[in-house]
Amino acid sequence: MAWRLSVTHSTSFQYESEVSASFNEARMTPVNTPDQFVISHDLKVNPFSTVFSYKDYFGTEVKAFDVQTPHTYLEIVSQSLVETNIPALGNLNASWDDLQSDVLKNDLREYLSFTELVNPITPPFELRLQDTPLDAIHFLNKAMREQITYLPGSTNVYSPASEAWEKRAGVCQDFTHASLSILREAGIPARYVSGYLYNGSGEIGEQVIGESHSWVEAWVGHWLPFDPTNGNPVAEDHILVARGRDYHDVSPLKGIFSGGRSRKIEVTVSLTRIA
Repeated sequence: MAWRLSVTHSTSFQYESEVSASFNEARMTPVNTPDQFVISHDLKVNPFSTVFSYKDYFGTEVKAFDVQTPHTYLEIVSQSLVETNIPALGNLNASWDDLQSDVLKNDLREYLSFTELVNPITPPFELRLQDTPLDAIHFLNKAMREQITYLPGSTNVYSPASEAWEKRAGVCQDFTHASLSILREAGIPARYVSGYLYNGSGEIGEQVIGESHSWVEAWVGHWLPFDPTNGNPVAEDHILVARGRDYHDVSPLKGIFSGGRSRKIEVTVSLTRIA
């Protein structure tokens, strides 16, 4: 059964002194897929700026804008209305031998390589001992919550998988990076997915306060999404925004500015089930 979700993602910056100019990119626009339809999306910037759109290498819609007037405050508000469905899963029967194909390794090489954030870790188990890659994913999805405790503040957006693994603590970004590291080491192509998670009761009209969320898509004959942070299926309560190799590719907002340091940053995300 399809859901209809409204999302408001607001980010504001206050600066210690006047900023003469800033240049920014926002990745906050949900994508259209066979399982997700974007009914409407709008991004507003204060002070006013013209917003340009383009798609990056990974197919994410990027909103680019610059503010050329002096300012001490910057606010970006993204509003989306999205219809979501349970993802339709295709063939998930790839064997370990299938994953050794040179053609596959070449086509999906970005999702088989380590990065600055998806760096090597040493888990106390071997995924390739599972009968099939699909079995390995089900095993990993359960094992991650036995290995890492969800603990906000234990890491930051620059923390690699190894840091959260050593601390045995982290947030969704860390669960995702650690999962990607283990999957890629085992030869299973896997990519970082960012978006939003509605964590309410599902009652129509209920508004919940949340934050950006991340999960994993692994290739086992078809891309299979799973959420290692909570172990629940990726379903109507997940809204997909961006895909990439790691968090650096999908960061909701990045930019540079000329002037004083940022004094205060506030981020709020609210989700409401409309239908």
